[in-house]
Amino acid sequence: MELWKKSTIFAVKMRKVRRLLTAFCTFVTLLAVTSCSNEEETFFFDENGVPTATAQQRISDEQFKAMVNGNGWVETATHEIFSNGDYDKRDYWEGMDTAAGPSRYCLKGDTISEYIFLDCLPKMGSNVRRMRYDASTNTVYADNKMVLRIISVNNGWMQAVKLGGLAFKQRSKSQSLYFYVTLRRMSDAERKDIEEYE
Repeated sequence: MELWKKSTIFAVKMRKVRRLLTAFCTFVTLLAVTSCSNEEETFFFDENGVPTATAQQRISDEQFKAMVNGNGWVETATHEIFSNGDYDKRDYWEGMDTAAGPSRYCLKGDTISEYIFLDCLPKMGSNVRRMRYDASTNTVYADNKMVLRIISVNNGWMQAVKLGGLAFKQRSKSQSLYFYVTLRRMSDAERKDIEEYE
């Protein structure tokens, strides 16, 4: 009888140890996965004061034509880039009482069309310009002015640095305001609908 009690007590203690060990291993695994998947983009400023991602996918002319050109893109997230290379985690347009909003782009051959919603106009504003792509910097230019510097393109999503305009708050190293943007490729129906505004 004594032997039975000792083995039962030992079994109960072992179950508790196994549970604690399982909980500890789960915690360590979650910590490792969270820290690995929580890597955030950081930027440095080139000689022209334009933010460049520290981890940027190289996109050749051929890849640009296959993955980006010929498509429409909707800006889904916009974050201001600061002079220390970080970016504002809040969306730039969130809670902003303004007449403007996120952009939409259609790239076709050697032209880029930018569509902007403005409250002061009865319809969306559009601007069609000549476009060129510089594969050495992943930069899309419209009339020789930077529009987007592509960071990555994957499965219908694009991340890029976007020129936003003049920096009134002077929080960046240049006189311009730059954004870290995420864009989603438009469906054919979305693109057809938006191109009717031209």
